[in-house]
Amino acid sequence: MIVFTKKILILFLFISSFSLKGQSGEHKYSDYNFVNYKENYIHFYDDNSNFNTFFEKLDTLLSSKKGKVRIMQIGGSHIQAEIWPDRVRKDLLQLSSDINGGRGFVFPFKIAETWNPKNFQISYTGTWKAYRNSIKKHKVKWGVSGITVVTIDSVSSFNIGYRNDTLTNYKFNRIKIFHNTDPQSFSVNLRSNIPTKIITNHDLGFTEFILEKETDTLSIEIRKTNRSQTNFTLYGISLENDKPGIVYTSIGVNGAKTSSFLRNELFVDQLKSINPDLVIFCIGINDAYNPEFCSTCYEDNYNQLVNWITSVNPNVEFLFVTNNDSFYKRKYPNKRVFKARDVMISLAEKHNAGMWDMFEVMGGLGSIENWKNHGYAKKDKIHFTDKGYHLLGDLMFSALMKEYNKYLKSKDEY
Repeated sequence: MIVFTKKILILFLFISSFSLKGQSGEHKYSDYNFVNYKENYIHFYDDNSNFNTFFEKLDTLLSSKKGKVRIMQIGGSHIQAEIWPDRVRKDLLQLSSDINGGRGFVFPFKIAETWNPKNFQISYTGTWKAYRNSIKKHKVKWGVSGITVVTIDSVSSFNIGYRNDTLTNYKFNRIKIFHNTDPQSFSVNLRSNIPTKIITNHDLGFTEFILEKETDTLSIEIRKTNRSQTNFTLYGISLENDKPGIVYTSIGVNGAKTSSFLRNELFVDQLKSINPDLVIFCIGINDAYNPEFCSTCYEDNYNQLVNWITSVNPNVEFLFVTNNDSFYKRKYPNKRVFKARDVMISLAEKHNAGMWDMFEVMGGLGSIENWKNHGYAKKDKIHFTDKGYHLLGDLMFSALMKEYNKYLKSKDEY
C-alpha cells in the first residue's frame, strides 16, 4: 500500500507539472510550444540498461525513510550558477516530507571572486588568491570542485549562511573542510557555541567538525599557530546531517571542459566523501564551442572521468546530458553539437548509462533563438535566464520520474 500511494503521488506531480500541450486541465508547462516534450525522456541503448540500483535506494528512502541518496551533477557555468541543479534538488525534496540530507559539497565562490549561487551567502576576511581548472595558466592542486583558493594571511575567516524556507532547510551537523593538511597548513577552527568533535583525515585531506546539534550557519577561522605554517589552501566544504535523505551536490566551474576536470589531482580522494549513487554529466558546451573540437578527445576524457568515479563506487549510475543548442559568436548555430551528441550516445552505450537529450528537448538546431525570444535564454545564445534554468531542471526531473515510475511498475509486477 505504501508503494502504491507513493506511485500515485509521483504520477500526480509528473502530470500536474509536465503534461503535453493539448491535454485537459491546467498544466504548468502546457503552453510552452518551444519545448519538444516528446523527446523529454531518458534514452537507454540496451534492454538491460536502467537506473534500478539508484531507484532502489530512492524507493527505500521514500517508503521507509532509510539511507542517504547521493546525486552529483557536474558541468561548467550552467552548473556553477546552481539555478538548474537547485531546481532539481527542490523537485526531489518535494517527493516526500523530511528527506533533506544536507546541502552536500559546496564551494564559497565569492572568495574566488566568481559567480556565487544565490541560495547561500558568503562573507570572508583576508586576502585570497583563486585558481580555476578552466584557466590553463593556473597550476595548483584541485579537488572535486575544480576551484582552489589560497591565503597567506596569518588570520582569515569565512562565513556561510543559507536562505532557508520550509523546503530547503539545509541544516547540518557534519562539516568537512577540505584543505591542505600538511604541517605547512594554518590551523582551521569552527566558531560555534555548540559542543563539537574534531577529526582530521590526512589521507583524504579534510578536517571534520561533528556538532551535537544542527545549525544552518557556518563560521570558520583560519589562523597561523606556529612558525612552520605558511598558508591555507581551501578545496571545498561538505555540509550534511545524520538524517536519512537526499544529498544533491553540484560541481560547476565557469569555462570548464572535460579536460579541465582531468587536472583535478585530488578528485578521486575527495569524491570518496561524496560517494554518489547517480552522476549527471553536463560537461561539453565549452568543449564543442571551439571549431577545432576533437570528438575522440572528448570521448576519451569522459571515459577517464567515468573510470575515476567507478573506482570510488562501482555501482554508480550515469546520466549523460547533451549540450544545449547554442550559437557560435552569437551569429552561427553551433553544428558541433551533433558531434558532441554522438559522443554522448556512444558513452551511454559503453557504460550502460542513460542519456537525456537536452538539445532535442529544446527543439533542435537554432532552438535557442525561440528560448531567447520567450525570455528563457540570454542574448549570448549560450546561457539561460533564471526561469530558463528552472525549466530545464523541471524537465530533467520529469524525465527521471518517468523512469522511476517504470521501476515502481515493474516492482509491483513481481
